[in-house]
Amino acid sequence: MWEPLANYDNVKIAVEMMLAQDRLSLWRRHITISTVGIVKWIQRMIDDGLTVKLAISLHAPNQKLREEIIPVAKWTELDELMNVIWRYVKATDNRIFYEYIMIKDLTDKPELAMELSRLLKGQLAHVNLIPYNENPAMKHFHESPEASIRKFKEILEREWITVTIRDSMWREAKGACGQLGWEKVNSNNE
Repeated sequence: MWEPLANYDNVKIAVEMMLAQDRLSLWRRHITISTVGIVKWIQRMIDDGLTVKLAISLHAPNQKLREEIIPVAKWTELDELMNVIWRYVKATDNRIFYEYIMIKDLTDKPELAMELSRLLKGQLAHVNLIPYNENPAMKHFHESPEASIRKFKEILEREWITVTIRDSMWREAKGACGQLGWEKVNSNNE
């Protein structure tokens, strides 16, 4: 599925159909576009008045670590992304959901929680901490221990950041986020 905003024109048409009174008649806050955060497309959402909810796959509070986890982050500086998000919030009055994956000894460090809280301080933000779903195709990443995730959450809450820990469904069946299709990828690489 990759990045929905890379298919912006069709996403816009779909959202407009969902919002239309003679179609699905959904309320704009019942629609969320999840993106890695491509600045020009978020700006286009502002320009086009596409005022649905936005979920940003942030996964790291700094540029270097973000590029390590999300290769396409090399195309967008984190400062630029945060600026366009600020403009989006100002234009829509929508809370932004920040998806943050908890990878053992990589993204779950207390100092990163403090860095994330500084990045989001004063923003209309909600952080979803997502326990990493282990995938044999990515053997160098491991799920953070529950204690590390809870400590990270406590630090954010102490800094007045709204945060939840996402409950990943279908993990046992290898059907959770990041796990789908790993067997096919794995068998093609053998």
